[in-house]
Amino acid sequence: MKYELVMLRNAIRMKNSAKILTEEMKLIALKSYSTVNWRDGTMGQIEAIGKISQQIEDCNIFYNSVKKALLIVPKGYRALLVAVYFKNVDRQELASKYKVSLSTVYRKLLYARESFLSALRSIGCSEEWFLTNYGELDFAENLPYRKRKR
Repeated sequence: MKYELVMLRNAIRMKNSAKILTEEMKLIALKSYSTVNWRDGTMGQIEAIGKISQQIEDCNIFYNSVKKALLIVPKGYRALLVAVYFKNVDRQELASKYKVSLSTVYRKLLYARESFLSALRSIGCSEEWFLTNYGELDFAENLPYRKRKR
């Protein structure tokens, strides 16, 4: 599994999921303030807010891990990773912009991902860490933070 690619491709989605979940949590808190009859009463509200709070924390840890690892990656490789995975710049466009062949872009992207993977490992984000913390998430579905159906 290329978990580093999953992390690169989903970092922005996780950041946005944290924002969406924060708004959802605020709405639950407001509903709890404005109505007495909410789902399972006060305890249900507290449990719902606690669950969403944990999901927000998980999203933020994911995003911050990617950010921290990117800061370790050499500047040129970091710029390439950000362009491709955060800004969705087409690889052919990058080749034209820098007047290099498409194969050169792919080769440099491979080196950049290897550097990113090394950086992830250096901050404690191994494949085992990823699977333990995020293995249940289905990144193919829309986030925010949906666990796989079993």
